[in-house]
Parts: sequence; C-alpha cells; structure tokens
Amino acid sequence: MSNMSEKLPGVGALIASLLLPATASAYDLSDVFGGKVKFSIGGYAKLSAMWTDTDSGSLAGGASGTGRTFYLPSSIPTGGSDGDAVFDMTARESRIHFKANTLAGDHALGMVLEMDFLTTGFGNEVVSNSNSPRLRHYFLTYDNWLFGQTWSTFMDTAALPDALDFLGAPEGTVFIRQPMIRYSWNGFQIALENPETFTDTGVNDDNSVPDIAANYKLSRDWGHLRLNGLFRELKYDDGTNEDSTTGWGVGISGKVKVMDRDDFRFALNYGDGMGRYTSLGVARDAVVDPANGDLESVESVAGFAAYRHQWNSKWRSNLIYSFVEVDNPSAAPGSLNESASSVQVNLMYNPTKPITLGLMYLKGELEKESGDDGELDRIQFAAKYSF
Repeated sequence: MSNMSEKLPGVGALIASLLLPATASAYDLSDVFGGKVKFSIGGYAKLSAMWTDTDSGSLAGGASGTGRTFYLPSSIPTGGSDGDAVFDMTARESRIHFKANTLAGDHALGMVLEMDFLTTGFGNEVVSNSNSPRLRHYFLTYDNWLFGQTWSTFMDTAALPDALDFLGAPEGTVFIRQPMIRYSWNGFQIALENPETFTDTGVNDDNSVPDIAANYKLSRDWGHLRLNGLFRELKYDDGTNEDSTTGWGVGISGKVKVMDRDDFRFALNYGDGMGRYTSLGVARDAVVDPANGDLESVESVAGFAAYRHQWNSKWRSNLIYSFVEVDNPSAAPGSLNESASSVQVNLMYNPTKPITLGLMYLKGELEKESGDDGELDRIQFAAKYSF
C-alpha cells in the first residue's frame, strides 16, 4: 500500500473515506499473497442495549422491527392514546469488511466488500437470534474511477456525528447506499447513481435515466467544507396513469476543529424531490395527485448540528440536534410525515484504543400531515470493539 500511495497520492485516502465508521485498524494479510496484493480484514463487534418509551403506541415490527434495532424517525408511532416501553439487546449492527489493493503497472486497483446484519427479515429471538448478513458495500476502484455499491456522492460521510446509535442524526443526514459509476479528481466527485422514485403510493421502479450527484470538498488544517448537489428524474407508471418530473437537491456540510481537541459537525440540505436521499424515509420524493394522476415533487429541508467535546484521552461527549421539515403538496394524504426532529447526548469511554463503551439519551419527535404526533425517549448502552 505504501508503494501505491507514493505512485498515486490520495488513492488510499479515497478508498478509506468510502467506509464509515472508520475502524481502528485492520488485519493485514499481504504476506499470504506474496506482497502483490494488500488484503485486509476489518470491522467491529458491537452490542447495544436499549430502553425505549413511546407516548402514542408501539413501535411496529415487534422485536425485529427496524425501529427497535436503531433509531428510525419514521417509525415513531403517532396518534395513539397509550404509550409503550420496551427493552432490547442486539448485536446486529456488528460488521465485517474485506479490502484488496494492488498495482497493475501504473494503475491502482482496489476492492471493498462490507456486510452487517441489520434490517434483514430472518431470525427471531425465541432460540437462536440467527440473522442473515446483508450487503452494505461492494465496489471496485480503478485509478480515479469507482464502480459498484457504496455511499451516495451526495453524502458527506466525513461530517457525520460521533454517535453511539447506528446513525447520529438521521432526520438531517443524507444517508443512502446504492450502485453507481463515480469519477473523483482533485477534491471534486461526480457520479451516475441508481434511480428510484419513492412516492405516497410506494416505491416506483420506472426511472429511465440515472440520478446525477456531485460534490466539491475543500480540506484545510481547520477541517473541511463540502458543497453537494443532486439532479434526478422522478417517474411512475401504475398501469393507468403515468407521469414524470424532475427533482434536485443542494447541500453544504463540514467538520470544523474547535480549540485543541473538540470539533463541530454540520449539514444543511434543501431540495424539491430530494426525498429518499435524506432522513431515512421521512420525506417522499413526490406525491401522486389522485384527481388527475399528476406527479408532484415534495419540497424538504433537513440538517443537523453536532458538537464533540474531548474531556481527556479516554472520555468524550457529543451533543447532536437533527431535523427535517417537509412541505407536502395539497394532494398529500394525512398519513405522510410533515416534520421530525431529535436531540441526543452521549458519553463515551475508551479503556483501550479499540474498545468503546458508551451511554446515550435520545428524544425524538414525529408529526404527520394530519396533525397526529408522537414522541420517543431512548436510553442506550453500547460496547464496541473495532479491528
């Protein structure tokens, strides 16, 4: 890898930046392949124990429901008269990745495969808790080109908060993985990414052109600032009605050092038809007008702010606020989401570098277009070993 980095500066950093969270280290198996291919295995093992209290009903899906595995804003029950409290323990966020890098003449080649066990439909808690693995990342790199599935080019992984839960600021974060063809050069990235239209009628796999995502990242000693852009086709065809329109999104994000060891992380995204790229499904891309079958894009704004304070070399805390506001068209049904927000605070301890122990308190709120709302309170303990 050192030879590759010397010949093609930035290639190693490019590949490393595609996986989040970064692991403390990885097992290097280069010698097994005679040094021609640098092959490594990494990831983390994590246990989460969560007590969750809702004020307007129960989280859907039972013990295997996504909202019981990590914080999912759209899963907060609304409009109910009774609350519910549940306790869960899970290791499903644990993950493993494999990386391979080599040189072919003057060309740098790479591959990344990563899996975890979240959001799969198999396994139960009666006896074995046997959850099947799922694909997170699988891509190859050839010099400045990337082909495969990874984080969207519209997403700034380097600005994500330092959280105890799976995702620190889901309402305000661009968070999406999908297949793409990406080109990177000198702080600029542009990609053709897999299209999909998410409407009030469901997922509509009718798109005829790829989404276009791009960003420019300015990196300095004080941190980084990134501008992000998205342009896409929205389209549906239900057999009776067919329509299409355009969608777009713009965003600014970054991470700024504060004093010696603290930092401030933020993102603000605005768009019309940005929908599925932000907020883990809180906002739709578009709404189908039942009166005429027209497709109307959904306007939304989403963002977060997070401050990390390093108490000393072993202890740190994070305060995170996240929100999304959705301006649904007048034809939108009352069941669609209108807004969501959360605030969380955590305390993390590293008894030794690869081990993280932490405690978090989170409060989330969700409001529907109908006016129904709900709240969620969660206390979470987690233990993680990164390798």
